[in-house]
Amino acid sequence: MVCFFDILKYMKSKFILFFTLGTLVLTGCNYKKPLDDFTFNNPSIQIADTLENVNNETAHIVFLFGQSNADGVSNNGCLEVKQPQVFAEYSAGYNDVQINFYNDGGNYSSNLAFKQCTLGCGCGDAYFGPEMGIAQRLHESHPTDKSFIIKWTWGGTNLRRQWLDGNYGRGTYYNSSMDFSIKCLDYLMSKGYNLSIDGICWMQGESDTFFSNASRYYKDTYAYVRFLRHDLKKYQEQIKFIDAAINEEKNVWVKADKINAGKRRFANESELNIYIDTNGLGLTTLQEPEGNVDKSHYDSESMVKLGQAFGDSLIGG
Repeated sequence: MVCFFDILKYMKSKFILFFTLGTLVLTGCNYKKPLDDFTFNNPSIQIADTLENVNNETAHIVFLFGQSNADGVSNNGCLEVKQPQVFAEYSAGYNDVQINFYNDGGNYSSNLAFKQCTLGCGCGDAYFGPEMGIAQRLHESHPTDKSFIIKWTWGGTNLRRQWLDGNYGRGTYYNSSMDFSIKCLDYLMSKGYNLSIDGICWMQGESDTFFSNASRYYKDTYAYVRFLRHDLKKYQEQIKFIDAAINEEKNVWVKADKINAGKRRFANESELNIYIDTNGLGLTTLQEPEGNVDKSHYDSESMVKLGQAFGDSLIGG
């Protein structure tokens, strides 16, 4: 005879099994959960009115997001020594390429104003990031149009729990970057520009090499880019997402190979997703500054190459 308590025990075990499976299914699909609309409105972010009005002129838009290698910790002085002609060109900047940058929570910024893109738009006046190589390529490719780089970066931040919320939702850094970006776009439209978004450049992943974030990087990227394209769709339906690999040099970033595998996997899903193999390009972090090498951040020549690779992908990728 079957004992009543045995039946209860059997039913309990089945319930636990189904509950566990259901939880796993729901958790596994969270990165594809339905998108919702979100209103960005930080009243402290008001774009300074420094541009003249135009009459329906084309404005090429590039977003630059990420952590410190997007921020820019490559040294201007090292670039002057290694590549003096490039240093002179970047110091002068480009009349047709403007940038509005907000780095590290506004510790380094253009004071919410668009300005000529020159050296010094990184972590202080002595540093630069990928924006310079991007600006060079925009200048070369769009000689009759204006280009605008919208840069929001923060060093040492991870995708999993800062740009996202830890559960495939928008995170604090995402919200702040998009509030700034959308206000920049609305400002440019108010000045009479017809916007053409060339793409989003993403240099991030170093901070996600720790703990369990690396194994989730593909899903996190998937969620992050879905939010970007959803929240920018009123400006443009199809937007490129250009993702650069992080440094796989031994003893620099643990599990960098897993981060880059997630980046490559995402890039393979659409022609709009582009992967830059920075390691294949030979980008280095082990040369500068001389006598006090910063292993975490790209050397000046490598930062030039990174920006140019972003620019090439924006124009022709």
